[in-house]
Amino acid sequence: MKRISSVVFLSVPLALLPSCDKDNPDKPADTGYRHGVFITNEGGFGNSNGSVSYFDPDSIKMVNHIFELINGRSLGDVVQSMSVHGNKGFIVVNNSQKMEVVDLNTFESLGIIDGLSYPRFFLPVSDNKGYLSDGNFSGTIYVVDTDLLQITDSLQCGFGPEHLLRYGNLVLVANSGGWGNDSTITVIDSRSDEVAWTWQTGYNPTDMVLDGKDNLWVLCKGKIVWEGWTLAEETGSSIEVIDVQTGSTIRSIPVGMTGDYFWPMSLGVSSDGSTIYYLESGGVYQMDCNASTALDVPLIQGIFYGFGIDPETDLIYGLSAPTFTANGWLLRYDPAGSLIDSIEVGIGPNRVVFN
Repeated sequence: MKRISSVVFLSVPLALLPSCDKDNPDKPADTGYRHGVFITNEGGFGNSNGSVSYFDPDSIKMVNHIFELINGRSLGDVVQSMSVHGNKGFIVVNNSQKMEVVDLNTFESLGIIDGLSYPRFFLPVSDNKGYLSDGNFSGTIYVVDTDLLQITDSLQCGFGPEHLLRYGNLVLVANSGGWGNDSTITVIDSRSDEVAWTWQTGYNPTDMVLDGKDNLWVLCKGKIVWEGWTLAEETGSSIEVIDVQTGSTIRSIPVGMTGDYFWPMSLGVSSDGSTIYYLESGGVYQMDCNASTALDVPLIQGIFYGFGIDPETDLIYGLSAPTFTANGWLLRYDPAGSLIDSIEVGIGPNRVVFN
C-alpha cells in the first residue's frame, strides 16, 4: 500500500496535469479538468474552508484546493456536492447558500447561483436544464437554466430533499427528512417540470441507485427524533428495493441496527449493475442485487465519511475524515477490498465525482 501526501502536489498546482499547452506543458491538451475524479471536501462548519480536490488516476496525482488556486478566493462554507455536465462543473456550497459554476477546461468561475436556503445536490436533466434540491424542512426543487445560470422555476417536494436520480424522463428525489422525518420519494416529470407522483418508502431516504435490472435501491437511514440533545426515538436503517415502473416496494432489507448511532448516507453500484455497495457503522458493505438479506461482515472495515465506485474500473474510493480541523484521506481499494493506496485530500471529504 502506498501512502501519498498532497503537500508536494500543492507546491506546483498548475503543473500537475499532463499537457500540450505551450505555456503549461503539463496540462492535457483540449481536456482541462474534464476527465478525472473530483472529491468534495466540506471543510469545518463556519470556517469557509470547504474545497474541491482533483485526482488524475492515470498519473496518481492530486491537486487540492483547486478552486482557490485558480480563482484566488475561497470556495465557501461546507462544500456539499458537485455535478458535471458538458464543460461545466456545478459545486453546491451548503452553508454559503449558493452553487458555484466552473468551466471544466480551466476551473475558472463562470458564475454563482445564490439566494438558496439549504442546497444539497444538483442534477442536469438536459442540455440546458438541471434540478437543485434545497431545504432542511419542507423542501424545494429549483429548476436551473444551465446556460443563463439562473433559477427559472421551483417545485415543492418532501422534507429535506437530498439526492436526485434520473430515470428516462422522470427525476426521483429522495426526501431525507432534513431536520425532521420523511418517508417519500418525489417523482418529477422533467418534460413539464411537474410533480407526477409521490412514492412511499422507508424512513428518511438519503441515496438511490439503479441496478442492472432497473430496480431502484433506496438507502433509508431510519427514523430519528431528538429531544434537545437526547435521542428520543430511533429505528434501524434499511435498503428498500422499489419497482421503478410502479413505485411499489419489492423488498425491504435491514442494514443497520437501532442504537448504532450511525445514519447511512451513501449508496453505490458496480459497473455491471449486479452489486450494491453501502456505508454502515462497520464500513463499506456489498450485496448481490438478488439478495434479500444483508451480510454481517463489511467488505472494507473502517470508518468512512463517504465513498464512490469507479464506473469504469469498479475501484472503491473510500473517504476518511478523522477530524474537521485537519485534512482527510482518499483510500482506494480494488473490487476485492484490498487497499491500493491512500492520498491526502481536503478537510472533511464527503463525495466522489467521476468524470
